Amino acid sequence: MERLDGDPVVLRRTGQRYAETAEAIRSAVATLHQISNRGPMVSVAIDRVRRDAAQLAREISQAERRYAETGEALSEYAEALQSAQDDAARAIADREAADADRASAASRARSVRSDLGDLADDAPAGTQASLDAALRSALTGVEDATADAASAQRRYDEAVADRDRAARHAMARIRDVVEGSGLNDSFWDDVGGVFHDVVDFLADALDAIVDAIVAVLDAIAKLIVAVLTVIAAVIVLGLAILALLVLTVIALALLVVVLQIVMLVITLALLLVAGLALLAIALLAAVIVLVPGLLAFLLSTAWLFAFNLATGMDPVQALVQAAIPALLFTYPALWAVIAWASGQETGTPDFVDTAAVERREEYSFETLFADLKDIDENGHTSGDPSTNEESIVRIIPFVGPDGEIIYRVHIPSTQQWTPGGTSGNDVTSDIVAKMNQAQQTQLEKMVIDAMRRANVPDGAHVMLSGWSLGGITAGNLASDPGFSSTYKVDAIVVAGSSVDDLDIPPSTRVLDVSHTVDPVPRTENPFAGDHSDDPNRYKIDVPSPGGLDSVGHNAGYYQTTMREQVDEGRSDVGRAFLADDPSADDGVQISDYFGTPATVGENGEPIGAYDYAYTRGD
Repeated sequence: MERLDGDPVVLRRTGQRYAETAEAIRSAVATLHQISNRGPMVSVAIDRVRRDAAQLAREISQAERRYAETGEALSEYAEALQSAQDDAARAIADREAADADRASAASRARSVRSDLGDLADDAPAGTQASLDAALRSALTGVEDATADAASAQRRYDEAVADRDRAARHAMARIRDVVEGSGLNDSFWDDVGGVFHDVVDFLADALDAIVDAIVAVLDAIAKLIVAVLTVIAAVIVLGLAILALLVLTVIALALLVVVLQIVMLVITLALLLVAGLALLAIALLAAVIVLVPGLLAFLLSTAWLFAFNLATGMDPVQALVQAAIPALLFTYPALWAVIAWASGQETGTPDFVDTAAVERREEYSFETLFADLKDIDENGHTSGDPSTNEESIVRIIPFVGPDGEIIYRVHIPSTQQWTPGGTSGNDVTSDIVAKMNQAQQTQLEKMVIDAMRRANVPDGAHVMLSGWSLGGITAGNLASDPGFSSTYKVDAIVVAGSSVDDLDIPPSTRVLDVSHTVDPVPRTENPFAGDHSDDPNRYKIDVPSPGGLDSVGHNAGYYQTTMREQVDEGRSDVGRAFLADDPSADDGVQISDYFGTPATVGENGEPIGAYDYAYTRGD
C-alpha cells in the first residue's frame, strides 16, 4: 500500500489553461466572422480576405470543443485524483495502526501462552482462569486487528479503482473529442484540398496574366496616343506589330498550360484503366485458384454432414464436425497455421499486477458468470473493446469443511480475434487449445502461475470455471495429468465450451451448459475421443434465451441460462450436479464453493479474492 502518485494542482492548472485557450478561440472566431461580413469596401483583394476569414473561422471553431472538453476532463480528473489520494492516505494510516494493534495483540497472546506453559500443576484455579481469559482477549484483539487491516486494504483498493476509473473516463473523453473532431481530415478531404489548391493556383495565375495583359495594353494605348501626335502612320504600324507579338506569346503560354493539364488528365485516366485491368486479372486468378478448393470443401462437408446426421448427431453438431475435417483436408495450409499458433504459445507469460476483488453478498452460478464477464471486461485496459491488452485470472478462496480453504478459479474467454496481441486469451490460444491439446497454451500457464501467486497449496481442492475459451482451458487443465495430480479438481463449470473430446478424471464433476444453436460447444477435435457419455458429465443443452434470432454464444444469455437451469433448479441435471456426494474426497461438496468466502488462512494470515493480470511473454 503506497501513496497514490499524481499532482491534482498541476492537473487543475492545465485544465484551466485549456479552458482559457477555448475561450480565446471563441473570441477569435467572433472577430473573424466580423471580418468576413460584407462592408462598403469592394475589391478582389478585400473579397479574398473576407473569404479566407470565413474559412479560417469555420476551421478553428472546430478546435474550440477539443480544448474545452480536454480542460473539463482534466479538471474533473484532478478532483477525483485528490479524493482518491485522500482516501488512500487514510486507508494506509488505518492499515498501519491495525498492523501495530495486531502485532501487539499477538505479542500478548504469545506471552500468555508462555505463562500458561509455565503454570505449576498446583497453581490456584483462579490463576488458570485469569490467564485463559487474557489469552481469549489477546486472540480477539488479533482477529479484530486483522479485520481492520482487511477493511483498510479494501478501502485502499477502492481508492485505487476510483482513481483508475476516473483516469479511464478522462482519457476516453479526450480521445473521443480528438478522434471525433472535424479537424481530422479524411483521405478525400486531403485529395480535395490538393485539387482545390491547384484550382486556386491556376485561377490566381490567370488573374495575374489578365492583369498583365490589361496593363500592357493600357501602356501601349497611351504610347500610341503620344506618338500619333508626331508620326502617326509609322508608329501605329510598329505598335500594332508589337502588340500582336505580345498577344501571340501570351496565347502560346496559355496553350502550353492547357496541354499540360490535358496530358495530366490522360495519364490519370490511363493509370485508372490499368489498375482496373490488374484488379480484374487478380480476381480472375483468385476464382481459378479458389473455386476448385471451395467446391471440394462444400462436397466434403455435405458428405460428412449426412454421415454425422446418420450417427445421431444434432444438425448443428453434425455441420460443425463435418466442416472442421473438410477444411483441414481441403486446405492443407491450415496445418501450417496450427503449427504457427502452437509456436506462439511456447513462451512464458509476463505477470503485470494483482488487484483485490470486493466480496459479494451472495455467491451463485449467476454471480459466477458475473465474475467471468468482469474479468473479460477488465482485460480491455485501453477501453477499446476490439483490443484486449491483458488476461485476467480471478481466484476466490472459500471456507470448506473443518475450516479447510478451497479455491474457485475463473478463466477469461476469447477477447481478441486477431493474432499478434498482448493478451493470452486470443485466437491463437483458441486454435492450440482445440487442435494441439498436448501443447500448453500461455493462458493455461497464466492460470497455473496465478494459483501459485495466490498461495494455493499442492493438494488443495479447486473448482475451475469459464465460458467459451475459458471453459475449454478449464477442461484442458482438468484433463492434464500433471495439473490433476497437483490439485484436487472437484469440478469444472463451463458454458459455451467444447469439452466432450477431453478425458477428464472420474473424480471431477463436469457441468457442461450449452445452447442448442450455439456452434462453439460443438467444435470438438474430430481426431480425439468422445467422452460425452462419461458418468461424471452433467450436460444441459437448452434453447438460448435470446431466441432463434441469436446463435446463443453470448455471455449474458449463458448467465440467464445458469440462473434458470441451475440456481432456480429448473433442470434435473442441474439439481443432480448440486446434490451432495457422500463419497466426496474430504467431504468437499459443490455447495462449499458458493458458501462463505475465506478471509483468514489456516495460519492466521489475511487472505482474500484477487485478480491476477498477465500479458504474453517470449
